[in-house]
Amino acid sequence: MAINKQVLIYFVVLFAAIYQDFPLYNLIGEIGRSPIFLMAPLMLVYIFSNKRIGISIYAQHYIKYLLYLFLISLIFLVISYIHNDSFEVLDENIIVKTIKMSIYPIIILILYQFVYSYINNNFNNITNLFTATYLIQLFLTGYITLEIYFLKKATIFLPFLHSLPHKYWRVRLLTPEESWTGTILILFIFMPVFLVNYVKATKFFKTTTYIMSMYLFFSYVLVSESKGFLLLALLSILPLTFAYIKKNKYLKGLLYGLIIVFVIVGIFVGITLKEIILDQLTTSGTFGTRLSSVFTSVVVFGMSIIGVGWSGFVNYYPQVLEYILEHGYFDQFNLQEIRSYLSTTKALSTKSEFFDQLMYGGVFYLYFFYQFFIKRYLQLSKKQNLDVYFLRIPLAFMIMAGIVYITFHVKYELWFFLAMLDVFQQRLKTKEPDAA
Repeated sequence: MAINKQVLIYFVVLFAAIYQDFPLYNLIGEIGRSPIFLMAPLMLVYIFSNKRIGISIYAQHYIKYLLYLFLISLIFLVISYIHNDSFEVLDENIIVKTIKMSIYPIIILILYQFVYSYINNNFNNITNLFTATYLIQLFLTGYITLEIYFLKKATIFLPFLHSLPHKYWRVRLLTPEESWTGTILILFIFMPVFLVNYVKATKFFKTTTYIMSMYLFFSYVLVSESKGFLLLALLSILPLTFAYIKKNKYLKGLLYGLIIVFVIVGIFVGITLKEIILDQLTTSGTFGTRLSSVFTSVVVFGMSIIGVGWSGFVNYYPQVLEYILEHGYFDQFNLQEIRSYLSTTKALSTKSEFFDQLMYGGVFYLYFFYQFFIKRYLQLSKKQNLDVYFLRIPLAFMIMAGIVYITFHVKYELWFFLAMLDVFQQRLKTKEPDAA
């Protein structure tokens, strides 16, 4: 395994992408949660240093959607002013808030285009990407081992790495809370497996990659209290992994033994999820926040199916939410967290990428969602190469996680993966390796 400039660049970008509780947050707010914000100007320099800037069809869809969001936000900025006779909403200027909200997708576009261009330009040395991914997987294996060890101890594990150096009783890696860790782990469970097979690495790297992937999955499942992760493990990870095993001629002989393992894991995850839900259904703020915010999103979408943009979201989401809470639709749940959204624009969100964007872009987002996410998954599903399962599984998990329980605004590892996937989808069109 050679460490060279390309490996270092991949490693630094990947590490910055999974580091989502950077202390810079304390100085400049949410945008500072990841070092990617600081790296964006350098990425932009690289992008424009290319003689020809290749923009994929997926990036084109993203750019078109982003331009639409700017347009609809401008329109609803005017509408909001007419309705309120002021640009102030919840003690914040909605022009300033709209600009802040627009920074996230711009940085995402820069990262996406950088990763897409860099991998494309250096595809002949794609082993370097595997090397960097392997090193990140190795780091995560060591980190989660130590974090699990310190979970039930009073000692705070590496507090200087986090924006709030207090004791946290769940696995969160380099993120602010456990719900953010699932996509990182799933990505570095399956992406290295795809790459180690694609580059035809030595038996040592293949074996250690598979061992680390299994360790990351089972070690996290055993301690996880993330309801979203456990639910999606049942709905996406286990079924797709089982489908892969059924089609793999080398693993087919072990099918019945593996079925037993899968059933045991499925039962364990199901029981754990059931216990967490029954224990927290009416006491935890999670259910009240998710259900009431999703319902509010659907109502806002119904009021304006073309979307309300970032500016309209800041104005109308709290208003509709307040109406829903006043009428007691979700009084059986703990609504303490969601009520805080009525007094400030800070952290204003449904906690779901899909339902946030549904309000921003309306039917135009639904079109973008199909073209950018669903169509991509459907095209991957047509590939005969069995190794593509190791791309399909994290993609399926990511799509479902974005609907159920996370937003993507600083989840840069997902955008790195999507840009990488963009490159490989084009390459796999012309190169279909033999199925395993």
